[in-house]
Amino acid sequence: MNPAAGRRRGWWLALGGLIIIALFGGYGYLRSGQPTAPPHLAITPASYDFGQIPYTKVETDFQIKNTGGSMLQILSVSTSCGCTTAEASSQTLLPGQSARLHVTFDPRLMGEKGEILRMIYIKSNDPSRPEA
Repeated sequence: MNPAAGRRRGWWLALGGLIIIALFGGYGYLRSGQPTAPPHLAITPASYDFGQIPYTKVETDFQIKNTGGSMLQILSVSTSCGCTTAEASSQTLLPGQSARLHVTFDPRLMGEKGEILRMIYIKSNDPSRPEA
């Protein structure tokens, strides 16, 4: 390859790189003035009934999903009783992402029988519902 052809090729590569940078920079500039939709926590199912269970530990999974437009942060997961545990598989969800919320209920830890209601509380940065 002759030196002149190598210089021309270098100029074209440099020009192509500048065009790509300009395109990304222009896109970023245009997007900077537009507000980003806030995160939104969706939980499926909204509740769960184990029905009649033997006097033993039972488990189920819920789906938590970010249906908003910016990153959702799970700040904490807590329960209404020590007989119930809940753990999210991820603490941060990008828009459209889902995670598993694994829930365990052990009636032997509370010593009660009969109808029982337990709650799981999820705190997040969802401005419309900071606690679900």
